[in-house]
Amino acid sequence: MKEIEDIIRSFKAAQKTQKKSALAAVVHVEGSSYRRPGARMLVTDDGQLTGAISGGCLEGDALRKALLAIAQQQNKLVTYDTTDDEDNALGIQLGCNGIVHILFEPINPVQPDHPIALLEKASLQKESSVLVTIFSLDNPSGEQAGTCLMVSADEKYGSMKNNIAAATIENDIKVVFENGASLIKIYPVTQQETITCFIELINP
Repeated sequence: MKEIEDIIRSFKAAQKTQKKSALAAVVHVEGSSYRRPGARMLVTDDGQLTGAISGGCLEGDALRKALLAIAQQQNKLVTYDTTDDEDNALGIQLGCNGIVHILFEPINPVQPDHPIALLEKASLQKESSVLVTIFSLDNPSGEQAGTCLMVSADEKYGSMKNNIAAATIENDIKVVFENGASLIKIYPVTQQETITCFIELINP
């Protein structure tokens, strides 16, 4: 939770000086990695980093990807594959044998339920809450819904924008609350397409 609080604090400080920012989050890991899903890092357009998404080896490249997301004002899903020779040749060197999927979300403060706002609402809850982040591993270069919903026992902010899997995801949110553990699950959208949802339990 301290990482989330630091990110919220840094975002508010950036807002005061009119800096643009993006949130980078580990949303899925295959194999081993320094950080697990839910690790986050805030990047401002002047290169300031708050939080961490790796042991320090991804942050340089993540900074460039975050600045691109800010410039284009578009969510981006980036995969770092340590089992791939090209990623190792780039010097990323995760120090482990795994595949890490990072979601980059530019923050538009005009939108009432942007990812940082949802994080802040979750951090203010006195009981556990859930954050929902939707992305597509099938189509990483396509549109990524991103962090779209915060649910607590008494409140709900954001929406899944009439996603075809919304009803099933809502049932799995209840499962996360009941089991007290986050969940990553793949949902079919069409016969050829799926989406992946990170249903993250945020403890008070």
